[in-house]
Amino acid sequence: MQRLLSVMRVIKITVWVVAVCSAFSVSAQNKTYPAKNPLPPKIQSQTVLLAESVVKTQWMHTLNLVNAPQNVTLLNPGHCIRVGIVSTGDTRDNYLGKTTLSFRVEFAGHREAHAPAAPAEIKRVKPEGGDFVAGALRAAGVNQPEETKTMASLGASADHWCAPIDAGDGTATVTTEVEAPDSHQTLNVATAQIESFETGSKRTFQNAEELGTFIQTYYRQPNPARLLPALQFFVEDQTQRSRKDQTEILAAFVSAALRSDQIAAEDFRSRISVQPPMIRTLGLMVLRSAGYDIGGVLNTLSKEEQQKFQSLPPLQDPFDLEPTQNLFHHLDMMWATFGATGQFRPVQTIASVLGWRSDYEAFDKLRKSPQRPSALTPSIVRGIAYTAAGWSLASFQRNDPLVADYIDYLLASPDTTDPVKSELTGLATNPAFKRAGGQ
Repeated sequence: MQRLLSVMRVIKITVWVVAVCSAFSVSAQNKTYPAKNPLPPKIQSQTVLLAESVVKTQWMHTLNLVNAPQNVTLLNPGHCIRVGIVSTGDTRDNYLGKTTLSFRVEFAGHREAHAPAAPAEIKRVKPEGGDFVAGALRAAGVNQPEETKTMASLGASADHWCAPIDAGDGTATVTTEVEAPDSHQTLNVATAQIESFETGSKRTFQNAEELGTFIQTYYRQPNPARLLPALQFFVEDQTQRSRKDQTEILAAFVSAALRSDQIAAEDFRSRISVQPPMIRTLGLMVLRSAGYDIGGVLNTLSKEEQQKFQSLPPLQDPFDLEPTQNLFHHLDMMWATFGATGQFRPVQTIASVLGWRSDYEAFDKLRKSPQRPSALTPSIVRGIAYTAAGWSLASFQRNDPLVADYIDYLLASPDTTDPVKSELTGLATNPAFKRAGGQ
């Protein structure tokens, strides 16, 4: 991502926009400024490696203007990448559309060539911090100049390359050539480290903070070889401080990661079968929740162990919005699912909870009255969930670029109800969202 951000001259943009925000009042918005000098479009020299999920999953639910996806530097067996090229200057999207790119990948003594083709997807890219700046300008009542919203566009290859299923450790090199309307270029070589499941499964977690970061940002750089170490660390940590809700959240994360990666799930299943009982049980529950057949592993256990496992209740469904006390855990589980996959559905579902504003208003009125509720009613649950959803969405909007892009998409989508759009517009200013629970 740094390669891409450097092209957009992030610091200059941000400083300039903040200066605009502080120097001009609302009344100055219609002032005419000198036209800038035209900039001819060109292809930058760097090659960007994109996870296949960026094009196939994430960009399906974003607008044309997006935050820069992370440049992939690590792949496990079976993982696929697209090649991205960056264009700057005026009319750059049209220029990219008339450009073809070819690439070849060398790994473990093999070379795989991909024929020239036009980009399958083209997105305009925000400068780093662009969402924050845009929000600050909106709050100040200043219309953001179009030229500050983006300075680069990213085109993703139509074809992809996948690390071999039986890949060992090594480095893949990607050489990209572009045929632009006015030039031919060979771009800088990009590299990605290939890590086998055997190697990754030995990389342990040192503390809970490292595991937390892994869960929250996994979708940006998927590394399923470490899912087993994550489970191992968690079970060991839970023996010292047991919290059932945390188990459900971790299980939702691992289940979602494995559901989206069948090759990784097969490796995980083979490794979980020889783990100690507590780790094995949780691993099998995760696999069952993800829809995989675990009969082969269960049949190796004693009858007593099989019966004990079969008596365990299934893991909770993160997307169950029934207004019970479990709903608060389900919100966290949906964020864990998002962290594992980067998928739109968890964000969309959490945003739908913002439609419960009337329940929050009733709850707020009730807690300010002398009479305290004697039970946790469905309306109270919905009211509290409304504040938790808004608080978490506001936090992720500030800290996760993809969530910010998804919220932009929700605000523009005809499928989003007007009440939810209104709540999404006020994420940063609604006092009910300052803290979960509306306190």
